[in-house]
Amino acid sequence: MREGAIAAVPSVSVPVIWSFMGYSFPAGSMIVGLLACLMIRLFITLDTPGPKRWLLDMIITGIAMLVTAVWIAEQQVDLFAALGTGGALGAIGTGIITFFKRRGQNAIDALDAALPGKSVVPADMTATLRELDK
Repeated sequence: MREGAIAAVPSVSVPVIWSFMGYSFPAGSMIVGLLACLMIRLFITLDTPGPKRWLLDMIITGIAMLVTAVWIAEQQVDLFAALGTGGALGAIGTGIITFFKRRGQNAIDALDAALPGKSVVPADMTATLRELDK
């Protein structure tokens, strides 16, 4: 009778825990989060019209994936939260690129205006070049 009672207890699954540089985290959550981040970044990169800036996109994707990995390891999130975290941080990468492109262009324009003796590019040509860049 005792053996039958033990066999009736359902088995309990234990998540796989990985460790990296002294930090332990659930392996499934890490994989889901990083893949979600990578897929969102690829989708956004390939869907963006205009010339592709692969180096910039790879850097932003790497940063987004690192932040995702740190968040998952630090917060010990479950699978669904890891999916949301990876997707959200991958999408935020687009905002980061847009922010720095605008700030960078404004800095270049200010530098061009401050340099003495430099020929000034007409405003209509600058606007056309910016439209082509998008």
